[in-house]
Amino acid sequence: MTTTRRLGLAAALMMLSGNALARNAFDAQICSLGTSGVGKAGAVICHDVKSGMTTQSVSVGNTVSAAGGIGGSLSRHESSVLVTNLVGGAVLLQESRGRLKDPIKLSTGGEGSLSGVSSDRGAYVLTATRVLFFANGQTQPTSSQRLLLGDGSAAQVTLAGGRAYVSEKNGSLEAFELGNGGNLIGSAQPVGGIPAGVIVGIAGHEDLVVAPVAHLASNASQAAVPVVSGLDEVQLVQTREVAACWTATSRDEACVSNPGSMTISCGHIGPGGFTSYTAEAANPVGDAVFDIDIRGGLFGVLAMRDGAPQLLAYARADADSDFLTLVGQSVLGDAAATGVILLPPLR
Repeated sequence: MTTTRRLGLAAALMMLSGNALARNAFDAQICSLGTSGVGKAGAVICHDVKSGMTTQSVSVGNTVSAAGGIGGSLSRHESSVLVTNLVGGAVLLQESRGRLKDPIKLSTGGEGSLSGVSSDRGAYVLTATRVLFFANGQTQPTSSQRLLLGDGSAAQVTLAGGRAYVSEKNGSLEAFELGNGGNLIGSAQPVGGIPAGVIVGIAGHEDLVVAPVAHLASNASQAAVPVVSGLDEVQLVQTREVAACWTATSRDEACVSNPGSMTISCGHIGPGGFTSYTAEAANPVGDAVFDIDIRGGLFGVLAMRDGAPQLLAYARADADSDFLTLVGQSVLGDAAATGVILLPPLR
């Protein structure tokens, strides 16, 4: 076989492999916590990304908050899926072959859960006043710490660099030291250097935290995207988008939803922060965009259009591009929803 023919065959195989990977990436479920209204019964509802058909619905209890106030109602780590935004606790589910099962109730001492994050050591659950840690196999918290404000504006908890980070919308981003077993061993420490304003969604990436300021205190119509390491800001991405509210990271990818301008901003992220950032990576049609999840080349978004929750799935337009292409969308079927998560397909 000539060198030219060998190169041509290799290129063809690479193209076929790339197409197969793209098809497999879309073979997934996109899920949200749906309910008929705040305080009403909620269920984790999943749709097939490609067909938009409902694949499963798992009842988890009554909800606490409407979309727009919190982030991270759904969190996945390996086979564990943590469900928060629930009255009187949280629910831990196990994912097997795409199916959610074996619910376990985590007790929060009567407080409603607002946000959560799963890890290999256990689950972290945020309430209006505290952050709680549940070691693997425990239904009662093994440690807890009070929030800096604790005024009911708590929004999201995430993990990065040996700390748990919490956003409180009324102006606080704070960090909690973690022990070797994952327990919360230090009281809340304020993160310094970030612009004053409203912080809702945050996301950890190795030792960094992406913490968009949705509304600057100096100008409520402006937003900025700080990146934090430890207790200090290490990068500030200036943006002309409006209401940078929710964010997600995975591998070297990060995205921010901007409901005020109905855009999704995306970029690549490395040890020092963003290495690229595209303000308008996608322009969804609708009324608002909320939570984001990123898994295996897919980007899931909870949105609202014509007053109804929608689930949107995107993929990168090109391998190294920040731009996104819509590859799936469906109407959730409930009046309200919070959170979004991508799961493997049913097998």
